Amino acid sequence: MALTSSVKIAIGWAGLIAVGLSSFVVARDSVVQNRRVLMETRARIVDQARREGEEEFRRRERERKTRADGV
Repeated sequence: MALTSSVKIAIGWAGLIAVGLSSFVVARDSVVQNRRVLMETRARIVDQARREGEEEFRRRERERKTRADGV
């Protein structure tokens, strides 16, 4: 059974649509993964900055109390 040109065109379009959708899914998953990594990195940076800021605050408070007690 020979395929007519319209059937060949339909098969071609079906293949193109399948490839296009699968490419979209792969690209979307890649973008989501990259965003997740960036968000985790930002969260680590914010946590570290918060900890360092708290440590700096405690150090300054100890120095202030030491100066106030010594004066």
